[in-house]
Amino acid sequence: MRKAEFAVPSEVMAEFANEMAERELDNKVVGTSEDDEILVEVTYEKEETKSVDELEAILDNLREQIEEEDEEDEN
Repeated sequence: MRKAEFAVPSEVMAEFANEMAERELDNKVVGTSEDDEILVEVTYEKEETKSVDELEAILDNLREQIEEEDEEDEN
């Protein structure tokens, strides 16, 4: 069994949770980071590695969206 930990901004937690559910990945919330992000631990088998990689890319995209929204709000 492998593990991956994701630090998920609270603003996108619902969308991230939906993506985990679609991939049927085992997960649990393990705490929060210093930046108040939600720490999510995903346990998976070797054959699920592609799904975890996709999840990581999705989180990167969600973070970019947050940054873009913040920049728009500043202008």
